[in-house]
Amino acid sequence: MKIIIILSLIFACTITNAQDRRDTIRMKDGTELLCRVLRVSVPDSVIQFCIRENGELKVKKVQTAYVDSYSWPGKEEAARYAKMLGAKSIRDGEIYKGYWYIQPPSPNHELTSTEMAAKEVKKAKTLVTISFATITAGLVTAILVPKLINPPSLHGSFYYFDPEEVKKYDNTIKALHIAGYGAVAAGIAIGVSSLNHLTKAKQLRRESGKGLTLSANRNGLCLAFTF
Repeated sequence: MKIIIILSLIFACTITNAQDRRDTIRMKDGTELLCRVLRVSVPDSVIQFCIRENGELKVKKVQTAYVDSYSWPGKEEAARYAKMLGAKSIRDGEIYKGYWYIQPPSPNHELTSTEMAAKEVKKAKTLVTISFATITAGLVTAILVPKLINPPSLHGSFYYFDPEEVKKYDNTIKALHIAGYGAVAAGIAIGVSSLNHLTKAKQLRRESGKGLTLSANRNGLCLAFTF
């Protein structure tokens, strides 16, 4: 019984000493945190620590981008202190206040004349491909498909055509012609629209060649204006 009491006192004293010892995290804005540093993750630039808020022990984390300096006992001691303080896990933690670095959005890259010209050429190539496919599909629909449809056949001993079948056949062929040649017209229009992009690309390439150029010759450096 005495041994249990002595061990309990030693354990209580150890926990008390552990709680009394404080690590310090100093923020760049001057804020100073008295806490227990649990882990410093270099690849993620994160410091995790235990701190008491309203009498409750919480595991939190802060981005080193906001930290000016910090002091802590080290990894082995931190794990032992965390266990003594009752921290369930040092892997997780909530963000401490507003101290969490958010990468600012990268500025939009302004395309050069050469890059914009290449973009216009790419659009023109895409339109030409669509145009060719549309025209091909239209010709197949208008010319080849009607040949695959069997015309009306003769009926009876008097060899006459059923008017309903003839009408249905004519309407089908007419619809195929309209759809097919309509697709051809649309394909041609798409192909023509690609010329606009090629014209823009040509103008942009001319613009990319304008400006100042510096070159060397027998007489020394030469400064040339292109416009």
